[in-house]
Amino acid sequence: MLEIKDLKKSYKGKAAVDGVSLTVERGQLLGVIGQNGAGKSTLMSMIATLIKPDGGSITWDGVNLVDHPGQIRAKLGYVPQDIALYEKLSGLDNMKFWGKESSVSGDRLKERIREVCEDINFDEAMLKKKVCNYSGGMKRRLNIGVALLHDPELILLDEPTAGIDIDSGKMVQNAIARLRDRGKAIIYIGHYLEEIKELATHICILNEGKIAALGKKEELLANETIEDLYKRCSRGAAKTD
Repeated sequence: MLEIKDLKKSYKGKAAVDGVSLTVERGQLLGVIGQNGAGKSTLMSMIATLIKPDGGSITWDGVNLVDHPGQIRAKLGYVPQDIALYEKLSGLDNMKFWGKESSVSGDRLKERIREVCEDINFDEAMLKKKVCNYSGGMKRRLNIGVALLHDPELILLDEPTAGIDIDSGKMVQNAIARLRDRGKAIIYIGHYLEEIKELATHICILNEGKIAALGKKEELLANETIEDLYKRCSRGAAKTD
């Protein structure tokens, strides 16, 4: 279980994340939404051990990740908003490279490539192509795939369907739903409310670095739509480009 307590991070005296506390268990998908500048990516970066918090704690199965970041990295799959692929390499060579970077090799890597390709709906012809010849949707799917090669327990997704067509977006959603149903713990940052409604088991709305709403999806949406919940919880927030 991922447990976050009173997490804080400021930049130049302004709080980006201000006292956030939440938990994510295996088999749960926490959908995190909020306006630009609400603290979503900062929160994700701290969980991914890319930046250190100013205060609070992050633990995975009782291990403090702030003090022992290496304890989670072998169990963590992080999919950033920016595409992290080598454009001049083929899809297969990208998978081989990132697999070895995650300490997966030999027959195990071959098996994981096969399994991951089933999840992201990739065939052999796609793998042979250079990434520079991929569509935006194919790049997004492969970007997720390379993060899954070591079979992580905790998966962090930062807007995985940004800038892709509807069909590719649906393929990405289906892949994420399968991971959730297999018992992975997933945090999903998104701007598309319908995606969050479709995929999430739990919802967190951030407003100016604080939690404005947090709970099970069914409970939060029992008496209002996700659009109305989002508008109500984001009221008064400063908008940034």
